[in-house]
Amino acid sequence: MENEEKAQLEAQHQKEVDNLKEEVTRLTGLLEHALRDKSRKATHIAKPEPMLVNPFTSQNLGANEKESQKGKMVKEDDLNKFIALEQRMRAFEGIRLYDLIKAVEMCLGPNVVIPKNFRVPEFVKYTGTQCPITHLKAYCNKMAEVVDDEKLLIHFFQDSLSDVALIWYMRLVNTKVKKWKDLVDAFMMQYKFNIDVGPDRLNLQTMEKDNKESIREYARRWREVAAQVNPPMLEKEMISLFSNSFKAPYFEYFVRSSAQHFTNLVVIAERIEQDIGLGKIAKLTEKNGFTEGGYQDTYRFYS
Repeated sequence: MENEEKAQLEAQHQKEVDNLKEEVTRLTGLLEHALRDKSRKATHIAKPEPMLVNPFTSQNLGANEKESQKGKMVKEDDLNKFIALEQRMRAFEGIRLYDLIKAVEMCLGPNVVIPKNFRVPEFVKYTGTQCPITHLKAYCNKMAEVVDDEKLLIHFFQDSLSDVALIWYMRLVNTKVKKWKDLVDAFMMQYKFNIDVGPDRLNLQTMEKDNKESIREYARRWREVAAQVNPPMLEKEMISLFSNSFKAPYFEYFVRSSAQHFTNLVVIAERIEQDIGLGKIAKLTEKNGFTEGGYQDTYRFYS
C-alpha cells in the first residue's frame, strides 16, 4: 500500500515537472525570438518606404503608441511568467532532492488521525536521567483519553521528552517501531540503567542533613530520593531509615518516640531542633576523641 502511494506521488510530481519544463521551453522560445527581433532592428537600417499618409497625425501617433505599449505589456507578462515558472521549477527540483527522506518516511508514526477536540496535555519532560518506568506511567495517565490509540501514543511521546531523550526519539527508525510496545521496549532498553544505578535503601540511610537546611527541607529532599527507590518502601521502613540518617541527640529521641507516620517523625525532629536552639537540649561536640557536653538531666519525649 505504501509503495503504491509512493509511486502515485512520484508520477504526479514527474507530470508537474514535465508540464513546467514545457512551459519554460515555450516562454524561453518567445524571449529568444523577441531578443533576435530587437537585435536585427538594431543592426539593420531599413530603407524608408514612401509614406502616403502623414505619420505624424495625432491619430497615427496614438495608434503607434498603443501598439508599442501593448507589445511591451505582452513581453513583461511573458517575462513574469517565466520568472514564476523558474521559481516553481527550483522548488520542485528541491523536493526531488529529498525523495530519499520524504516527510512520510521521517514520521515515526505515519497516518496519524488526531481527534478534532483532542487537546495535547502538558507533560513533565523526560531528560534521560529519571526513572523510565515512572515517566511511562505518568505519560499514559496524561494520555488516558486516547490510551487505546497506539498511533497517538507513539506520535505524542516526543512531546514528553527533552534534551538528549528527544534526540534519541528523533533517531528512531519507523520501520522498527510499529506498535506502542515497540517504542516502550526501545525506551526501556535505552534508559534502564537509570533504574540499575538509582538510589537504594543504603543511600537513604547514609544521607545527612545539611547545616543550612531546615528539618522540613531535609525531609522533603529525603522523600524525593526515597520515591525513586525500587521496590517502594512501606511507611514503617521509611520511618526507620529516616531516623537512622540523623545523629545524636535526634536519634535517641526518635528511638523513644512512638511515631507511626513519616509526618509525625518530621514534627518530632522539628521540636528537637527548636529545643536545641533554645538550649533545652545540649549539642554533643567532639574534642580529642572524647565527647563534651551532654543531655540535660530532664529528657523530653514526644509521641
